[in-house]
Amino acid sequence: MNTSEYKRFLRFCSKNIDNSNLELFNVDDIVHSIFDQVEKLKGQAQRVREKFLNNIVDNLLLFEKNCLSNNLNINWCLSSEDFLENLLNLLGRKKIKSVNLSSSEFFEQLDLKNSLKSDKISTFSKDNRCFILEADLGIVDSASFFSVFESEFEMELFLDSKIKIIILPINKFICNISDIDIFTHIFSIYKNNKSFPSLTNIFTPKQIGNQEEVYVFVVDNEQSNLLSFKEQRKALLCIDCGACKRVCPVYQTIKDEPYNNSLTGPIANILLPFIENFDNHKHLTYNCLLCGNCTSICPVNISIPDLIIENRKYFFENKILDHNDNILILSLRKFFLRNKNKNLKPWLKRYLLRRIIPKITRKQLQIPQFAKKTFNKIQQDNNKG
Repeated sequence: MNTSEYKRFLRFCSKNIDNSNLELFNVDDIVHSIFDQVEKLKGQAQRVREKFLNNIVDNLLLFEKNCLSNNLNINWCLSSEDFLENLLNLLGRKKIKSVNLSSSEFFEQLDLKNSLKSDKISTFSKDNRCFILEADLGIVDSASFFSVFESEFEMELFLDSKIKIIILPINKFICNISDIDIFTHIFSIYKNNKSFPSLTNIFTPKQIGNQEEVYVFVVDNEQSNLLSFKEQRKALLCIDCGACKRVCPVYQTIKDEPYNNSLTGPIANILLPFIENFDNHKHLTYNCLLCGNCTSICPVNISIPDLIIENRKYFFENKILDHNDNILILSLRKFFLRNKNKNLKPWLKRYLLRRIIPKITRKQLQIPQFAKKTFNKIQQDNNKG
């Protein structure tokens, strides 16, 4: 879906935002039944995630050190290609021809299932020798892994498998195991809309002898591209609960298909241009009404509208937006910053604005009605009085 098509969607969504057929998703009552205050819970979860992200390099090195002290095999992968090559080499050395694979958006993003099939490795194993899991969080100080399972059967398959391969994106960590209780409830409430925690497991592997083999892959997959951006890096706080998708009027209109990626929804509008490429994903900067529904529901206080504005600012300043959009923004900025235009008659302002904005854009957007008096004029009248 290109930029102009997204703008048409925005026009449709903006007209229907008050009566959008959004999924009823109010977690306040559930959260209050467990915690005293919703905002207190969110603030605590945000601080826990920021503690890791703000010192990510040292924390990842400490995680590696703790993994090695538990005799775990840890692999660092800069790209999806690097990860797939290392994984297939491991499966080849172990002569594994079938694995059990957990469901995971990150695995879809890596296209893991098709890659395994291309190497003639089945993703359903009868002998349960090997299980590949994306953990929901890694825990630095204990070299542990927190996971939410879809069923008791899946959890038993993982725990009973002799070879466990655990995958984690570089941002999916917290520093201390003492903070995990917060996220046990958060995943249950915001992901499943249930007060009682889902099937969860905190797995702390320590390899002794040949009873069990655990291999850990920490995968960058371009996530680190956001670390150099002070504001956009906040999107990496996301825990993939999916709550923002349920309350976003744009996402409820366009769904997954227009993204052409396994990463979809409000958070994808921030991430995809940076972890994929600007040319194919810059139009996502328009894929937001700035309504704030996502911010109000986010359990780790990510303000997606603010990050959308930062994206738009960055794309404009670096001439990444479409040429016509850059020209229009420059023209509008020039018009509104020109002092002599500030005290023009309202009808004249509107007339000049209509001349600046292209006809096709005027059909999509409503030209604003200007106030009869500007703040400058009101102040002048007050001074005279």
